[in-house]
Amino acid sequence: MHTPRWLGVLLVGYSLVPLVNATVPAVAHLAGQRLTVSHDGSDSYECLSDLGAPPLAGLYGGCDAYARPAGGELRPVTLRGPSDKTFLPPKARDTAWGWGRQAYLWEGTSTAVFGLVGLLLFLSGVTLLIRGTRRTNEVLKSPA
Repeated sequence: MHTPRWLGVLLVGYSLVPLVNATVPAVAHLAGQRLTVSHDGSDSYECLSDLGAPPLAGLYGGCDAYARPAGGELRPVTLRGPSDKTFLPPKARDTAWGWGRQAYLWEGTSTAVFGLVGLLLFLSGVTLLIRGTRRTNEVLKSPA
């Protein structure tokens, strides 16, 4: 494999990190329920630490929380997003979006920027991969 193709593979692989960190919260924001999240359901809760250094070099962790949709019942969820925002102090409330047992914090413009960075990296990687495979118009003759 030539160097541009290896670089293409690396760019496509790396682009998945910012794409996941931006796309999942964006889909939750667009298609999920609006939830009010808090830690009021219990005195203690667990948090998973971030893997790497998100949003561009790792994946977000999450904290156990309780969510209440508008007019709905309180239910346990895993709140995902930046660690300084998912660790809610007692009696604090925040707005998140999600479905089922997952809730995601929407960071707004910064999340959209990371999604665009991931998309640009992905497209650059695919371009390098495609550019590395060229077809020839010559007809190859077999040695007879």
